[in-house]
Amino acid sequence: MEKRPQAEYIDDGRTVADMSADWMPWNRGLRRRRREAKRERSKEEIAEAKKTFRAAVKGQYLAMLPFLGCVVAAFALMYFLLRLWLT
Repeated sequence: MEKRPQAEYIDDGRTVADMSADWMPWNRGLRRRRREAKRERSKEEIAEAKKTFRAAVKGQYLAMLPFLGCVVAAFALMYFLLRLWLT
């Protein structure tokens, strides 16, 4: 098999990909806009948002409660059966 001759690589300085990262959030001012929007919210809005968040978390825990009960019951059953078998 004959090897094909490799072309010599010459760097001519052209940019293939833009590396300025203008698309990143810190280069578009998004953090500043969020900070300003946060300052504009009133204390009542903040209190309402906290109340809503706490209600959502409480609902999440209540939804997981039956699953937790099943897991605890399964471990209790395994413990009971092991005690019967090993004694």
